[in-house]
Amino acid sequence: MSTWPGTAFRARMRAGELALGSNLRISRSAEAGPILAACGFHWAMIDFEHSPASPHLAHDIAFSAIRAGILPLARPSSHDPHEIAGLLTNGALGLVVPHVDTPEQAATVTRAARFAPRGSLSVPGTLAHFGYDKGLAEACLIFNEEVVVTVMIESRTAIENVEAIAAVPGVDGLFIGGSDLLWDLGLPGRYDAPELLDAVERTCAAAARNGLFAGMGGPKDEGPWHGFLRAGMRMILTENDVTLMMRGARDRRAFFEGVLSARTAARA
Repeated sequence: MSTWPGTAFRARMRAGELALGSNLRISRSAEAGPILAACGFHWAMIDFEHSPASPHLAHDIAFSAIRAGILPLARPSSHDPHEIAGLLTNGALGLVVPHVDTPEQAATVTRAARFAPRGSLSVPGTLAHFGYDKGLAEACLIFNEEVVVTVMIESRTAIENVEAIAAVPGVDGLFIGGSDLLWDLGLPGRYDAPELLDAVERTCAAAARNGLFAGMGGPKDEGPWHGFLRAGMRMILTENDVTLMMRGARDRRAFFEGVLSARTAARA
């Protein structure tokens, strides 16, 4: 592979292109990454905050994703450096860290995500992300360049601190968690709320001023996305694997029921 997924992802972000991803909540197969690649997606998030993901399966999914050219990101359940180390040294090539409300929290997770001298990530016995033909020192150097650290903006406090969070060294992107942010704003489910669009615009502006990318997930309806894309959102969490499967299944059901209904009407 001439270009590793982290480099390819960053190139898309610098060019202002879309990077489409899915949250893997129920996927149990290492084929998840290649399947997403075949659909033109660019990243996958293995979710340890809201899914029953197991470390062993996440290991297999992440390495398979890298081989397919998909960037495997992990969402940890906390900011604990030990949890982050386990995810990153076992296949993940980046993080989507939930509930980062302050620059101090952002600094904690960025240091936990890189090897010395850029961070405090513990060095494993082997680091197989880039194949088995590289020595550990070389692999750790490549990892420090490839790893993508995205912090989630999910509260009123985070929006107030978004400029300071964006300025923390080692943060690569700001990602709005639309569902949690709306709950914190007292507007659950209101993806069309002006307050959310304002938060999106503030986050995108802070990202642009600090040379970062901006991303978002949450809305399933297409309407609000027009404003979010116009504001500068480029790392897009389209849907999770559950809702993508349900959307496809409902589309197929509607198609076949429609064909049968049309044939029945034609005979009447």
